[in-house]
Amino acid sequence: MRLLLITSTNLTSNPRLVKEMRLALSIGYDVTVVLFDLKQWTKSLEQTYQKEFKEVKFIYLSITRNSFNWLQTTLVHFFAKKLNSSYPLSLKLSAFASDKRSFLLTKKLKKLSHKKFDLIISHNLGALYPAFQYANKHNIPFAFDVEDYHPGEVIPADAEGEKMRREFLMQQMLPQAEFITAASPLIANQVGKLCQCTVTTINNSFYSSEFKLSLLDDAVEDKIKLVWFSQHINHGRGLELLLPALDMFNDIVGLTLIGNLNQDFGDSWLKGRGYVGVIAPLPQNELHEELSKYDAGLALELKSVDFNRDIALTNKIFAYKQAGLFILATDTQAQSEFMNQYKEDGYVCEQTIESLKAGVDYIIQNISAIRAGKNNRFNAAIKIGFETEAQKLVALWQDVLK
Repeated sequence: MRLLLITSTNLTSNPRLVKEMRLALSIGYDVTVVLFDLKQWTKSLEQTYQKEFKEVKFIYLSITRNSFNWLQTTLVHFFAKKLNSSYPLSLKLSAFASDKRSFLLTKKLKKLSHKKFDLIISHNLGALYPAFQYANKHNIPFAFDVEDYHPGEVIPADAEGEKMRREFLMQQMLPQAEFITAASPLIANQVGKLCQCTVTTINNSFYSSEFKLSLLDDAVEDKIKLVWFSQHINHGRGLELLLPALDMFNDIVGLTLIGNLNQDFGDSWLKGRGYVGVIAPLPQNELHEELSKYDAGLALELKSVDFNRDIALTNKIFAYKQAGLFILATDTQAQSEFMNQYKEDGYVCEQTIESLKAGVDYIIQNISAIRAGKNNRFNAAIKIGFETEAQKLVALWQDVLK
């Protein structure tokens, strides 16, 4: 099998693509990836991935502000939005108006027309039209991974028009895909209803081998250890509710935030809170090793952000569970449904400071039992590891070869 993977971002920002790539290599597939060189805080992490996946052919596209690509795509994006209002049924105009990187991906794929692939898999909505067009031109099956429910995301400009474009693009192209995967059961249901097609859920879990068990001793630990991670430590991620909730417990708990710290957020929210520590972004294997050192992981999704947040299951809630941590989760639809399966392994709270206080207090009052149960949680989580989810993905790939 020769796979062509396409994304409108990079490896660091697309962990599902990385897992897909690693799986494909493990069963002997040939992998080519078209992606973007974003030249930002992810640079060192991107280089780590490149060293790991030496057998993969990476085709990086530049879109920095001082590049010709940026100017060209910006102009195409501008005029596509202008014309799209007059020609709303044009796939090309809708795609280029929706995401400026679609044009650059489409342009680059034309140069790959001489190479034969067995399957094209696109990640992110900006990669859908380029994959669709290339697949149709060369009579190759294509698939799409819905990591987020794109029509339900926050849209900063022309929200109504962009939501309609996203729905139109998905409704027109996804029914023609060989298969569609989604990152949560609720996203799969939503896409299935929108596009009248079958969607397979591939959960955001990780290989169990990436985690190790580390037991914490009440007699040794002077504080309860909480952890939260994301690509960015920033406003609007639930931390504005968590930090005031933790203040009254500052002599009992320690909070570690892992990610790229937004300086304005740090100045506004972290100064004077000595119980909070920050760790810069870590490669995936180091992150998962780090998580084992904590008592509880915080999954602070907010349904007020957008509809996608309400129905998505992020990779963090799986990482916490697979590390054996107790989980303090906010009550989005997806997280409530997920935690309902593991009622003894976490605490679900409302998205308020008072409810988060109650959740933290519960952890404090039950810390001995929580630490004693870490071994059982760790071992039980093996059944949700990506090695199990991967079998569904391999079956979809093998159906293409039949």
